[in-house]
Amino acid sequence: MSATIPCVLEDPALSDTRAESLDSSRCQKGTPCEVLPERGSVQERSIPELLNALRREKCDGVLLLDHGKKKKAVEWQGGSPVAVKSNLIRECFGDFLVSEGRVRPGELDESVERMQAGEGLQGEVLVAMEVLAEEDRLEALEDHAREKFFELFGWRGGQFEVHRGARLKRGSRLGLEVHPSRLILEGVTRRAPLRQVDRYLGRHAEERVVLRDSADVEPLELGLSMREHEWLESLRENQRLGALLTEPEWVRRLVFGLVSIEFLAVERLPRDDEGVAGPTEDPAANPGVGTGTLEEALRAELLAWGERANKGDAYDALGLPESAEDEEVRLAHVGLSEQFAPERFRDASASLQQLAGDLRQRLDAARCEIATAAARACYGAERARDGSSEKAPVEEDEGDRALLAETEFQKGEAKLAARDYPGALLCFGRAMEGYPTAGEYRSYYGWCLHLCHPENALMRGEALEHCREGVALAKDREKPYLLLGRLYRASGKTGAARKMFSRALQIRPQCVEAMRELRVMNMRRDKANTLRKGVLDRILRR
Repeated sequence: MSATIPCVLEDPALSDTRAESLDSSRCQKGTPCEVLPERGSVQERSIPELLNALRREKCDGVLLLDHGKKKKAVEWQGGSPVAVKSNLIRECFGDFLVSEGRVRPGELDESVERMQAGEGLQGEVLVAMEVLAEEDRLEALEDHAREKFFELFGWRGGQFEVHRGARLKRGSRLGLEVHPSRLILEGVTRRAPLRQVDRYLGRHAEERVVLRDSADVEPLELGLSMREHEWLESLRENQRLGALLTEPEWVRRLVFGLVSIEFLAVERLPRDDEGVAGPTEDPAANPGVGTGTLEEALRAELLAWGERANKGDAYDALGLPESAEDEEVRLAHVGLSEQFAPERFRDASASLQQLAGDLRQRLDAARCEIATAAARACYGAERARDGSSEKAPVEEDEGDRALLAETEFQKGEAKLAARDYPGALLCFGRAMEGYPTAGEYRSYYGWCLHLCHPENALMRGEALEHCREGVALAKDREKPYLLLGRLYRASGKTGAARKMFSRALQIRPQCVEAMRELRVMNMRRDKANTLRKGVLDRILRR
């Protein structure tokens, strides 16, 4: 194999890569298309674009990726990713189970000891220990594989190689039941860097986004939430990408993802004297053409960044976490500097050029504040001092919001008990809006959403989304686990439901509702076992 990814290629699990030839001018079924090159750079071809190209050509083989110390491999069959493997220790199955709250650290340690004693794979050992049910093990394995796959969407650099006809040994299986476009879309909406999304919208600010007539995936196959469906249905005919920079983050991510999978198309806006769009003209070459539209888009782009910078600090301005290192700060600054580059505003008005210059100075100042480890330490100390002086009014404001949210939540509980599900949903929604980080509010909203639409699969999917977020926000409370368990049970996922109810009892052993749910599930299981045994006995007596 090539030496571009030496560490991964030496991995014996990736060594069986017998490449088979592929006609460079045709995809499957004889359809002409562009075939992805065997190797390239992620900087030149982004992860969403790379994965969608493999989906489009219905690739069979292994995609190898290398980004510094991180190595990954994804197996493809018929244009669908079916398995993934990573060299990251933090992505091992056991650590994933602990981080998700499915296994306790002590149970994990015991399973490792039993694995080393030769009792089997970790998931099998946990089932034998009765920590996981078999259904939970299978679900956890698939969730783990998806998390490893979605991590790729945060990559902004690195190299890739495509080995067609190859197979991946001992990879985490992704399964084939989900459309590959849905996996790519979910990866973008969950993990793609927001600055990557905004830079794309800014680069195409003067163009419009439209539904593609030839999309090869149906909306239902994409697993869109209700609000995403509603936004898509309300898409305006001449929706400019630049105007989307002021929209909520979920809208920008959705559009970028749908463009990445070629569900939406990007094209230039027609001029007033055109019935249809013709060849685009360069605004820089002819300042009289489309300059108003371009300037408006550039202004919206700058104001969106300026508003984000005003609300946050240096880390927010650069779109970085507080754990960022020197190189990450440098790269983020370089990327945003392109957004404010003087040549982009050469033909803009004087006021817009002045705004770009001011924001460029603020960007440079933000970088200086956190450019080095020493600078970040001083910056953190200053923030701590400033925060302590303003602590009282902030806490008072948060206290008022928390009180109003709790009042709405109590109203919602009363309406839920009275089976006024629409009224309860409204109250839980207000509570969640007032205090979005309260996991219980979000969980009750999700459960009530299902109760309002018990037969609607799309609503159930959105309800599960809210309940899972509720569990993530309140891992030490039993109610979010209880409600998520009920949703899993309503979805037919009995193994996952049993796990959630058991977790609720671990947190609060006196949780009567969780005990009742488990008792009913055990009675039904015992009854089913008795029926099966009776049928088997009758067959054997014949």
